[in-house]
Amino acid sequence: MKRRKGNTVLVAVIGGVCALLILVLGTVWTGRTAARDTEKAVRSVSQLYLEELAGRREQVVASNLNNNIAKIQAAVSLMTPEDLSDAEHLQAFQSRMKKLFSLEKFAFVDTDGLIYTSRGTQDNIADYAFDHVSLAGPEISVLNPESPEKKVVIAVPVGPLSFQGKVLAVCFMEIDMQVMLEGVSMNPDSTGTTFCNIYTAGGIALSNTVLGGLAVEDNLLEAMRHAEMDEGYSPDQVARDFAAGRKGQVSFTYDGIRETLSYAPVAGTDWFLTYLIRESVLSREISAVSDDIITRSLVMSLLTAAVLIALFAYVIHETRKSARLALEKETIQAESRVKQQELEEKLALQEQLASQSQALSDALAEAEQANKAKTAFLSNMSHEIRTPMNAIIGLDSIALNDPDISDRTREYLEKIGTSANHLLALINDILDMSRIESGRMVLKNEEFSFSRLIEQLCTLFSGQCQDKGLSFHCRIIGEMDDDYIGDAMKLRQVLINTLSNAVKFTPEGGEVDFSAERIRRFDGKSTLRFVIRDTGIGMSPEYLPDIFDAFSQEDSSATNKYGSSGLGMAITKNIVTMMNGDIRVESEKGKGTVFTVTVTLMDSDRKGGDAGEIVPADMCVLVVDDDPVACDHARLVLEKVGIASETASSGSEAVEMVRLRHARRAPYNLILVDWQMPEMDGVETTRQIRAVVGRESAVIILTAYRWDEIADEAAAAGVDSFIAKPLFASTVLEEFRAAMKKKSAAASQPENRADLKGRRILLAEDMAVNAEIMTLVLQMREMEVEVAENGRIAVESFEKHPAGYYDAILMDMRMPEMDGIEATERIRAMARADAATIPIIALTANAFDEDVQRSLQAGLNAHLSKPVEPDMLYQTLESLIPETPAALPE
Repeated sequence: MKRRKGNTVLVAVIGGVCALLILVLGTVWTGRTAARDTEKAVRSVSQLYLEELAGRREQVVASNLNNNIAKIQAAVSLMTPEDLSDAEHLQAFQSRMKKLFSLEKFAFVDTDGLIYTSRGTQDNIADYAFDHVSLAGPEISVLNPESPEKKVVIAVPVGPLSFQGKVLAVCFMEIDMQVMLEGVSMNPDSTGTTFCNIYTAGGIALSNTVLGGLAVEDNLLEAMRHAEMDEGYSPDQVARDFAAGRKGQVSFTYDGIRETLSYAPVAGTDWFLTYLIRESVLSREISAVSDDIITRSLVMSLLTAAVLIALFAYVIHETRKSARLALEKETIQAESRVKQQELEEKLALQEQLASQSQALSDALAEAEQANKAKTAFLSNMSHEIRTPMNAIIGLDSIALNDPDISDRTREYLEKIGTSANHLLALINDILDMSRIESGRMVLKNEEFSFSRLIEQLCTLFSGQCQDKGLSFHCRIIGEMDDDYIGDAMKLRQVLINTLSNAVKFTPEGGEVDFSAERIRRFDGKSTLRFVIRDTGIGMSPEYLPDIFDAFSQEDSSATNKYGSSGLGMAITKNIVTMMNGDIRVESEKGKGTVFTVTVTLMDSDRKGGDAGEIVPADMCVLVVDDDPVACDHARLVLEKVGIASETASSGSEAVEMVRLRHARRAPYNLILVDWQMPEMDGVETTRQIRAVVGRESAVIILTAYRWDEIADEAAAAGVDSFIAKPLFASTVLEEFRAAMKKKSAAASQPENRADLKGRRILLAEDMAVNAEIMTLVLQMREMEVEVAENGRIAVESFEKHPAGYYDAILMDMRMPEMDGIEATERIRAMARADAATIPIIALTANAFDEDVQRSLQAGLNAHLSKPVEPDMLYQTLESLIPETPAALPE
């Protein structure tokens, strides 16, 4: 017994020592591993952070360059023949432009290389990098790149302009590098861990420091060759990226300091904007935190070991007081008998379970066979039922078009159509479910318009919510692409099923909210999240786990009240799963439901092709057809040759879409109109379109019938040509060419346009610089301009002058005291002869359809987006101002 007790003590001591070692070593190992993992995570996050910062700063630099290019182009466009009459006028013009656009230097170069400035001439053209003889477009270069006093040179080709026997070929300006980089902070952050800089493709630093001032070299590429590169990176790769204008990242160690550099090309230049992060600083901070954690963990381990030692001492002490060895033997024997009995019972139970398992396997095989038979039966029956059902719907539609039927019969036919469509929807759900279960449903990967998909959903469900008395909100959060690659039809089905439930189960007075956002972008793919939120009847927590099961309904009475098959959510869940996505639901009884759908789509890089003298990528076509299948077919046919298209399901919708485009001065190139449509046929639709836009768009009728009988009427309405269904892209292009030839012939005839000379224009603009530029633009066509600083002053100026005093009003939309919309409404409401007829043109940076719609509703005649092109402005004024000036009262 003493030997046994001695062994117990020894085992306890050894166990305590082992536990102590495990705690200490495990703490150290865990701390070091956590530190390494943290460093890796910080490095990954740093790389993403650097790439994002570099991209944003690159946009600022590119924007500054583009703004300066726009300035010099605007300055050149303001030059008049008088400014080229002699050197004094030219220098005066240059001085005005320098003051107007805040330019440091504004000069011209003739074909012999002589430079003309506001102070005289220079012959140092060799100091500049641009070629004044062969310059074909805007070019950005650096003057004195090796000197601390660097300047940005922006040169654009002009003319050629004749000046005193010479030909001015190039206009350029100089900008101090610090002014050019205004808005792009080149200073390091307060911790000294991140640095921003700009280099040329040759590695020369525009801010005169390399690697945040750490490098002794004057050139970034030379510094890279003296750095120790991490695995997978090389200085040659950085040099190749700089030469090819590619963005990228590189990690290296320079002078014992670990760093990561992210670089991105600046559009329109050979510059690269870089962001540098010094990982050594972060690593020291992480190491300090890790060491502190390890120290605290060691103290805790030692305290734990002390507690264990005390516990072992207590156990040993109690063990010495245990019962005698004989009693222990009897206890052990009794326990052995019990364990033997339990083992025998377990063996018997295992034999029984084995027998039941075989029975279950057989039952499962039978169930799977029955399920396959059920799926095949449902699939076959769905197809068999759809054929007569389509006939019923078609005949019902034909019967409803008979004008001689009685009102009672019409009511019966409408109920038949409603019931047939409901039954067809149920059959479609069953067919979709059978396809999913049989594995015959496949996903397509095709390019589609995401913006159009969202627009269609909003149009559909805003109307449903309005009919039911619900409030519908649709929001796009953040930046989204217009096009993606995926199965648009399946995605639309998922969103329609979810939104339909939200509308269906929300009582009158409730709200339905639909939002979409891109939550991440990687490797040519984007992950999109859709959230559908309603204030409907909600669901109990007990039912939520079963919501995506087939034929599942929380309340069986809901079938009679809401008309549900119980398959919609099951189909939605399966489609989302096939798209490698996720759908989640949160709900509370009586308070509403939130569905969150997440899918990943491939990014699109849509490119147009060539089609002779017509460039499909530059075309925009409107397809008008009440048949959505025909619309989809037309859109697919046109997209194959790179033609962008929009669709309208009725003539009235098409007229409204054309009206919006016309107001924005961005008309459709071609409008394809179906002849046979309800409410308004193709001929009447064309007639109303011509009343809005005149002859600026080609209109072609689509029909499967003979058009001889309507040819004269269609031509009188403004139809350019006819195309027989089915639609082919080559036919569209051929007929469009023919229509454009007719249009060109008509355009060659003299057109009645107003003479702008001497016309008086009221300009409402709160920005003094914009008002001055716009005044100069208008005065170039010898118009008289009066400026109002805001909408209130514009209304007062119009009211205090007699009728016919102003020929047109240019109205900025966003102004203090009174905006352009309110000012226009007040002018239109005045009780005077010219209040309703004077052309009012919107000048605004808001170019969305909603903004154009508001402008038209307020009474504006046209909607020009800033920056306004002078030619577009002149054309708009010529088309809207009457040919004969209004007679002023004596």
